[in-house]
Amino acid sequence: MSAREGLVYGVGALRAAAHGDRMMWALHRAALTYGIVPVVTVGAVADAYRTEPRGDRLDALLAGAEVEALGREGAQRTGELAARASTADLVAVSTAEAAARRNAAVVNARQTALRAASDVLGHELVQYAV
Repeated sequence: MSAREGLVYGVGALRAAAHGDRMMWALHRAALTYGIVPVVTVGAVADAYRTEPRGDRLDALLAGAEVEALGREGAQRTGELAARASTADLVAVSTAEAAARRNAAVVNARQTALRAASDVLGHELVQYAV
């Protein structure tokens, strides 16, 4: 397994941050201290704001992250990958796709769809579950 070059936060990481999870916040602070700017897909951001009442905590976490827009090409990659991985979880698939493209580890709670998409991509998933 090769070293990962960054972090991608899935919606599970955002939910953990919104709930004040100490491990998630410690991981986020450590990443920023070491110059790692975590990446979050726009789908994960939308899903987190849809389900979590603590927008202030999400705002604080996202202030130190890069929100990756999807665009037409990204939407196409995500849709095609979801079809190949036999899943309808587009947020998890876009998270796995971003991690593979950036050679990054994933911080998330979902595993099944992430693993399926990573397997299709041939990217060994390194995941920190929150």
